[in-house]
Amino acid sequence: MKRILFLTPNLGSGGAERQMVTVVCLLKEKGYDVYVLCYSNGDFYAHILLDKDIPIIWKIENNYLKRVINIRHYIHKGGFDTVISFLETPNFLNNFSAIGGKKWNVITGERSAKQSTFLSRRGKIFGLFQRYADNIVCNSENAKNMWLKYYPQYQNKLTTIYNTVTLGNIDTTYQIRRDGKLHIIVAASYQYLKNPINVVKAIASMTQEEREKIELSWYGRQDVSGSGTSAYDKAMQIIKENNLQNSVCFNEATKNIANKMNEADVVALFSSVEGLPNTICEAMTIGKPIIMTKVSDYNVLVDERNGFLCDWNDLESIKNTFLSMINLTNEELVEKGIQSQQKANKLFIDEKVVNKWIKIIER
Repeated sequence: MKRILFLTPNLGSGGAERQMVTVVCLLKEKGYDVYVLCYSNGDFYAHILLDKDIPIIWKIENNYLKRVINIRHYIHKGGFDTVISFLETPNFLNNFSAIGGKKWNVITGERSAKQSTFLSRRGKIFGLFQRYADNIVCNSENAKNMWLKYYPQYQNKLTTIYNTVTLGNIDTTYQIRRDGKLHIIVAASYQYLKNPINVVKAIASMTQEEREKIELSWYGRQDVSGSGTSAYDKAMQIIKENNLQNSVCFNEATKNIANKMNEADVVALFSSVEGLPNTICEAMTIGKPIIMTKVSDYNVLVDERNGFLCDWNDLESIKNTFLSMINLTNEELVEKGIQSQQKANKLFIDEKVVNKWIKIIER
């Protein structure tokens, strides 16, 4: 069976890492010989791979030049049939390793679709290196269309594969509107593009009576590369200034996020940009009503049957989606959850997704 190497910065708590680990495990179950190479610290999801006897190779090197050389050398000597990378920098390292000739299949995974990335100098350089990729896998049609816009020459390399959803055992019992409140959960890191500041401001703009009907719990990594804890700190300041402690609760990232989502009435995402959001896919699979900004393939994921859409930079729009959910009856909440699950069953079935990966691996 073919040897496959997955290249990732680390196994931290991010959505891309989470999805990569899921795909690795599915391919392992299909009999592939899979390995994961990390070049920086972060082992949040490492236990999942270790439990399945999937080797993790740590090539930690702070010097960028040595990192490039070490990874290129390892790939060339590894005897791999396919090298798959997720995220921008690993994609560059994957492509760079192919310069000068290769005997393996190069697959790069695009997990987001930021307009600014395509227009930046760095993004343009990394984009040109995609000429060395055999396949570019996008996790949304939105991302694929953006690649077609800026790099039409890659048309024959582009494939869309939606994220698969593997939840494991959910061992909590759901109680609708426990404590008389609508419980909303957000699972995202505390960075500006995930929009915690506008979310908190929107709740602050509610009347006291409205706030008492809602409790939003946010789970995610506080310290984010590039901005540190800045977004988290600013959002916390707004919470304190407006006495929102009974309406908003910020928490650390948790490995138990599926159970946390199951406990909630609604799952929400307020990002300004996204690839295909794992949180929303998982929440739909669990059977939860959704609040989501108009990012990624929102028109496929959410409509009036299973949730509400809002604009990430419009406080009134965000507030109104909260109020729309608050005003639903218990029966209407349950029905929206059922509709979410029905959508998920058509989009994120493990077998369907892993077979698409296998098709391009074997191509």
